[in-house]
Amino acid sequence: MRGRWNGSVAGLLRLTFTVLLSLVVLVGGLAIAESLRYQTSLRQLSQHITPLRLTNLQLRSTMGDATRGLRNHLIHGEPDTLYLQARSRHRAQLDRMESYADRPGLYDDVRTWRRLTEEYFAYADRANAIPRGSGRTLEYANGARRRYEGLLRFSDGLEGRLEERARDLDEQAQRQRLWIQTGVIAAVLLALALAAFTALRTYRALLPPLRAMDRTLRRITAGDLDARAPTSGPVEIRTVGATINTLAEEASRMRRAEKKRARLARVAYEASTVIRRTLDTDQVVREAATALGTKLPAGAVYVELITDERVGAVEVEWSDGALAPVPRTFPSIDAEQVQRTYDAEFVASGRTLDPPDYMPEDVVEAFRELGDMEFMVIMFGAGTVALGALLLTRPAERGPWTDEEIAAVKSVGSELGRGLEQARLYARERELVEELRALDVAKTDFISTVSHELRSPLTSIAGYVELLRDEDAGDVNPAQDRMLDAIERNTTRLRLLIEDLLTLSRIESGAFRTVRQPLDLCTIVEGAVESMRPVAAKHDVRLTVDLSSMPVVVDGDANQIDRAVVNLVSNAIKFTPAEGRIVLTVRTRGDAATLVISDTGIGIPAGEMQRMTDRFFRASNATARSIPGTGLGLSIVRSIVANHSGAFELDSVEGEGTTVTIRIPLTGAPPAETPG
Repeated sequence: MRGRWNGSVAGLLRLTFTVLLSLVVLVGGLAIAESLRYQTSLRQLSQHITPLRLTNLQLRSTMGDATRGLRNHLIHGEPDTLYLQARSRHRAQLDRMESYADRPGLYDDVRTWRRLTEEYFAYADRANAIPRGSGRTLEYANGARRRYEGLLRFSDGLEGRLEERARDLDEQAQRQRLWIQTGVIAAVLLALALAAFTALRTYRALLPPLRAMDRTLRRITAGDLDARAPTSGPVEIRTVGATINTLAEEASRMRRAEKKRARLARVAYEASTVIRRTLDTDQVVREAATALGTKLPAGAVYVELITDERVGAVEVEWSDGALAPVPRTFPSIDAEQVQRTYDAEFVASGRTLDPPDYMPEDVVEAFRELGDMEFMVIMFGAGTVALGALLLTRPAERGPWTDEEIAAVKSVGSELGRGLEQARLYARERELVEELRALDVAKTDFISTVSHELRSPLTSIAGYVELLRDEDAGDVNPAQDRMLDAIERNTTRLRLLIEDLLTLSRIESGAFRTVRQPLDLCTIVEGAVESMRPVAAKHDVRLTVDLSSMPVVVDGDANQIDRAVVNLVSNAIKFTPAEGRIVLTVRTRGDAATLVISDTGIGIPAGEMQRMTDRFFRASNATARSIPGTGLGLSIVRSIVANHSGAFELDSVEGEGTTVTIRIPLTGAPPAETPG
């Protein structure tokens, strides 16, 4: 009977109790009672304490899976499958723990476990329900982590109490064995020898594997998932050891899978970063192929784009560690078929020598020419529009493409589609910008040419009007005088329009130069107002000036500022009805000179305020009243203010009036930010 016991615990106990029953006459009821208590201690250890500890570890692992799954879902956008699986199995584990608990204290511990897990999943469900991209995802992920750490602390405490209970049972068994041995010694030396032999056999059969199992559980609890329990001893202990090993192996497998998923997610992220770094279409495709080829276990990468409603010509081929100078050619596929495959999010994979039946025959032949390879085909696009296909191959001995690798390639394909769409839009935008620049230059040249061509005949018309008024050609009767008034007014309007057009042309061509020197803004405003008083009096509009008592010195071009003030006052007079009022105020505020021009005119409709400084735009109420104007005045004023590093503001209420505010830095003050 030498060596380890390989039968069952029940068989060992039957042998032990058979021997002990032969001593009943000698040891009496004491031996029987102690033997039964010894059996009870072992049963409690093997059927309650040890399964309870194992289930505690399983539940701990389940909550770890739930936390990792939730965190990956919230932060990395991965599916919440791992979280949901853990959530679905934790109740069964709690039920098993409750069935193993045989003491009031253990029942309380299991109920506490149940309450803590329910509180955790209630919080985790709220976190899992928040929208993707929400600003609170990191907060919920950290909150779930903290609650998980609380569960770990409770699990560690429970493990300690169970371990202490196991030690108590072990000590109790040893005391009981001592009682049996003492009784046998007292009864008969033969009984003593036989009992000692039986006890020693039991000790060697049960305690070493249990202690080894305990050491294994301690190592696993400490994070050493490579630890394995021995599978020797009685059948029940071997079964428990095998269960522990199975759980440890599954945890190791999940850890390896998690590392692989993390690596592939990092590959997809790095590839996406490289793709988003460029706006050149060809470079986007090359970067995508290179990223997939160097980061994934791929032998070759082919990128095909939809061209002329077909997919077939390989745009870029990465193989043998570099981009191929001349890409391989594959049979073309109709773009509609590619679109359908893209819409269905279908991925084709398999062996090139035995491709799926649904693939076209010419494509099958092309695949077979590649040799024995594992292939993967993924369609990519932007939004709902397919743009092309990705084909990856590698030697067959490296095994089929895994779900994680397919997911990584799909992620890169999505970024490739967005990158291509962005690059194409950028290229089209550059083309449109160049076209608009050419049109703008042509328009500016046209305005400048036409304006210059109109000035000469306009000057001639003005001269002849003046000659007619001087009656050099004879007397002018009242009817003719009215006609000359009309000609003169329209000549003046046309001259002002030409001047505005020439000014606008100089601004756009860069010929509008500003010669700055220190000047008193009050003097400029006062001079401009005096020149406009006759016009204001003619329209029966009261013109009031409120100037600063001290000089307001700015660095500016006197002619430009004067023109800006005259334009604004002229506008105010035109749009203010008779008996209206215009007030000009000049003050210093901080490091800027401020000119405010307020009127009680017709105002500007609220919906048209944003367009008032657009060239040639006129308010609808001004057009309806047939008030003359070119729509260039405010645009020119804003350009003049911008040339002086100033700010221009326009406030108006229709039917109540308009207020224009100009701010120009004082002499020696830093330039103000020019509004865009």
